[in-house]
Amino acid sequence: MSTATGNQPRNQSGTQAGTAVNPKAAVPVLLFAFVFCLIVDNGFKTMTMPIAEGLGISDNTASLQASLAGVVIGIGAVVYAALADSISIRKLMLVGVGFIVVGSLMGFIFSGSWPMVLTGRIVQTAGLAAAETLYVIYVTKHLAAEDQKTYLGFSTAAFQFGLLVGALTSGFIATYVSWTAMFLIPLILVLVVPAIYKMVPEDEAVEGHLDILGLFLIAVFAASLTMYMQAFNWLWLIPTVIGLALFAWHVKSHKGALVRPEFFTNGRYVWAITLVFIVYSTQLGYIFLLPYAANSLHDMSLDRAALLMVPGYACAVLVGIFSGKIGKVLTSRQTIFTALAMIVSSLVMAAIFMELHVGVLAVSIVLFASGFALIYAPLVNTALSNIPPIKSGIAIGFYNLIINIAIPLGIAYSAKLQDLELTWFSGLSLSDTAAGQVYSSVLWVLALIAAAGTVIYFLADRSMHTREAV
Repeated sequence: MSTATGNQPRNQSGTQAGTAVNPKAAVPVLLFAFVFCLIVDNGFKTMTMPIAEGLGISDNTASLQASLAGVVIGIGAVVYAALADSISIRKLMLVGVGFIVVGSLMGFIFSGSWPMVLTGRIVQTAGLAAAETLYVIYVTKHLAAEDQKTYLGFSTAAFQFGLLVGALTSGFIATYVSWTAMFLIPLILVLVVPAIYKMVPEDEAVEGHLDILGLFLIAVFAASLTMYMQAFNWLWLIPTVIGLALFAWHVKSHKGALVRPEFFTNGRYVWAITLVFIVYSTQLGYIFLLPYAANSLHDMSLDRAALLMVPGYACAVLVGIFSGKIGKVLTSRQTIFTALAMIVSSLVMAAIFMELHVGVLAVSIVLFASGFALIYAPLVNTALSNIPPIKSGIAIGFYNLIINIAIPLGIAYSAKLQDLELTWFSGLSLSDTAAGQVYSSVLWVLALIAAAGTVIYFLADRSMHTREAV
């Protein structure tokens, strides 16, 4: 698969050869679309409770609108990145807006039907993935190297900002309007179409390749694994295993595969994506549970529960902005393990003390969100340390795909554990109510998953460090 890796010729100002418009002129409109789509996507991820109540379905079933949409984001990111080599970013953005409009109207008009709501969310998300991916592709493809770090740094902060504003927006709309109105918010992007057409340059087409079979097999694996975690139906493991096995065969046997076999003989890369797959599954698992826990244990409405995330994601935005300076003080290894310690300790804190005071949840989210903001850059740096620059674009694309598979997977298994009213670890918390013991037990599971990922990576890192030192 081809990806955009910034190989287009530029002059000293960063303007691509043959392009009359200053490429920086398009950055504000693409960044706005990027942040706006993050807000919409994350707003729906925290809208599960009102959707379940409005349609009379279980929370576990309603979580599919978040988990399956997350899989679409991951697959869509790779598809748009590949198509950006042969189709202009302007055209892809306009197609993305079209998907958003169609999916949003479907969800709103047929809001009384759960299958249509789910279909609308999937179609909508196919469009949201465009803006979330093409901003990064545009920066690397059109801006000068010295400007790229600044504009790419915005993407980390934007992700955290999108989580925060999305949660606040969905909480307000669900409380004071209706969850169905959330489908109308994305239609605002139609107003950006003239700016996209005017500001985003029309690229010259180059030869590109899209690994359709590889993406299909990844989609089968990711969707089947998500459905298994959502229902714990063993039949879903059959397509999960078949999809993974066929993908491994495809990578080994076809030169045009999504990734090359040598990626999986690179220890640094393999163990980084292993850590990502395990630990990132807890990221939105906790955020998914937060409004339920705040409502049940502290009698907070959805909009007030969303406010608990303000300090956490405000700190996460700052961590993302200053991640470069942090990297000058700590090594990548030190930063990674500091971030992992923050993530695990935040989950343990919430699991033990969440019912004592609502402030515990706020402090926990500060540690949790800041930990994830801190870990991204050094882990990517470590993963790519032994990969040739010419292959780094594909490696990053697959790395981000793994993140986007892990996140909806975490939403699915967190929803299912909540639905099962799990109380395995009730003795390890200070909760004295049945609901508190359920949320505490689910958080203990998330903490153990994050801790397991940390231990696995620590052992692998120590082994690799020892071999490299010899």
